[in-house]
Amino acid sequence: MKLDLKDKKILYELDLNSRATLNEIAKKVGLSKQVVDYHLKNLIKNNVIQQFYTVINFSKLGYTQYKLYLKFQNVNPATEKEIIAYWINSKNSVWIASCRGRWDLAVSILAKDINDFGEILSNFINQYGLFVLEKDVLITQISPVFTKAYLTEKKEKKRFTYGREIEHYELDDIDIKILKIFSTNARMAILEMIDKLNLTRDVINYRMKKLTKNNIISQYRISINLNKINHKLYKIILRLHSLTPEKEKQLIAYIASHPHGMQYLKLVGSWDVELEFEVKDDEQLHDILLEIRNQFSEIIRDYDTLLINQEHKLNYYPF
Repeated sequence: MKLDLKDKKILYELDLNSRATLNEIAKKVGLSKQVVDYHLKNLIKNNVIQQFYTVINFSKLGYTQYKLYLKFQNVNPATEKEIIAYWINSKNSVWIASCRGRWDLAVSILAKDINDFGEILSNFINQYGLFVLEKDVLITQISPVFTKAYLTEKKEKKRFTYGREIEHYELDDIDIKILKIFSTNARMAILEMIDKLNLTRDVINYRMKKLTKNNIISQYRISINLNKINHKLYKIILRLHSLTPEKEKQLIAYIASHPHGMQYLKLVGSWDVELEFEVKDDEQLHDILLEIRNQFSEIIRDYDTLLINQEHKLNYYPF
């Protein structure tokens, strides 16, 4: 699908807030409500928008994100599909993607502690270990995530950060029901939620406001099929000599200010930092990589790049 400027402006506003009403979007982009509705329906119909999702701050709920990278051996397409399905069905997996580069599959896993994660990993290895040539485990220490400024000429980016201090906010049954529905369907209408949850409008509105005030619900965003807009998601993985607080601020500022910069991840493990970019082609990635190497040459010891070929799951509340 060839996107015009109207499509891009609508996508940009939805990435800032995917629960924005048609009237709210129309005012922001300077179009009528009817035109916005027409374009939005086309974007969904043509699978440009894959998902309306809610960013849920799992750190507040006592969870840490562990990143698992897998290199396969002796795997046919059927077995690979089975392994991907295993992680899609996992109640602890937030994000799953097929890769090109050193690794074949990336999985982000939420666990309460290292013992919890160890059990999750052991269960997988016991079942599929014969097909794993190599694996790497990284712990996400802190990660700011940014919205897609490259969609329009505007520079505003929303920022969501997880992984600071682990807290233990207590959810009740109503909170859990709301988060389960909203995590993968952020644009669901209140009337539909009333029907699905058997709760009143006032109760739903009150709980959503409370979850937002307490930063459990952090953002409403969209998942875009990057192939449809001629972009690719790359990770630049860095191994560093050192990372002072000042240098880390500079790295985060670089991602935050770059139109194609999506995420910064500070890691504990064999690699120290991951930087995510959504770019048009390999040449643009190469230019970004050169810029990073020039600006941060004194701290970079080694680097690698990874193309995220296909995303299979995105759910900030998979439990």
